Amino acid sequence: MNKKIKETALSISAASAGLFGGLIFWQKACFWQAQKRADDALFEIYASSLGDIAYSSSGHGRPLLLIHSMMLGTSRREWDMVISSLSEQYHVYALDLPGFGNSFLPDKPWTAYQYAHIIHEFMEQIIRRPACILASNGGGDLALVTSMLYPEKIKGMMLISPEGFGRGFATNEDLKPLHSLLLPVSGTQQFLMETTKSKIKGSLETAFFAKEKISDELVQTFHTSARGSKNRQITFATLKTGFWRADTKAAFSALSVPFWIFWGEENKTNPISTMEWAENARPDGEYVIFEEVGNFPHLENSQNFLQIVKEYLK
Repeated sequence: MNKKIKETALSISAASAGLFGGLIFWQKACFWQAQKRADDALFEIYASSLGDIAYSSSGHGRPLLLIHSMMLGTSRREWDMVISSLSEQYHVYALDLPGFGNSFLPDKPWTAYQYAHIIHEFMEQIIRRPACILASNGGGDLALVTSMLYPEKIKGMMLISPEGFGRGFATNEDLKPLHSLLLPVSGTQQFLMETTKSKIKGSLETAFFAKEKISDELVQTFHTSARGSKNRQITFATLKTGFWRADTKAAFSALSVPFWIFWGEENKTNPISTMEWAENARPDGEYVIFEEVGNFPHLENSQNFLQIVKEYLK
């Protein structure tokens, strides 16, 4: 009897080891496939004090820094539909934040303040003069934190539905899953399951009002950025738990430069009602609502968006 139990236990152990090994092999294959489709758009590299920052630089004139959203799969490529037109009149910089696109991957989750420090370093070392900032969604919160810490670097701000007005800092409840999301096998498995093309497309459909504008190319760009390497799991955990988030109400109230706030009327994740607080707190700014647009007016209504941005920058 004992012999049979021992044989059964050995069989179960061998089967478990085989499944575990197969799972690890499958995970490695997923990353290998993602790396084969790496972003091939041209970019430059700034060797920051913490790691390489990928960015594009185009045009001539006054400097304009573009900061992408804090959304899984986003990168400097979020600005592809508007950057060429903006570059006709301005010197436009678009960077990949650490953990996104082609920039270095932090070895642990970052706070908004760490992102703000690297944005400041980029402005100081690459742009080298005060600049206007155009920032999207969560990137708007990072821009606001930067303005609070380094106000002398910023000449003006255009913010697309910043999230810190309504959400603020992540709670202890939000952060509970962080440790498990960072685990090497089970955490990696959850990361891979939630960064499939279908999942990426689903998150874009939530962010867009006009779903027909979500092209296969856009889904592929977001998917490639979301799953470019194993260390993207840290970015995934950072975003999933809201570890990066900050309450930006105080920073917004203290803004000492001209600013415009843009909002998509159909923004589901950060509803337009949040803008009411901003208008009451700072009636001296300009507020623009885009009809039939979700989180990304620069992607869903790029023509009107460009007209308004250029008007602000005159």
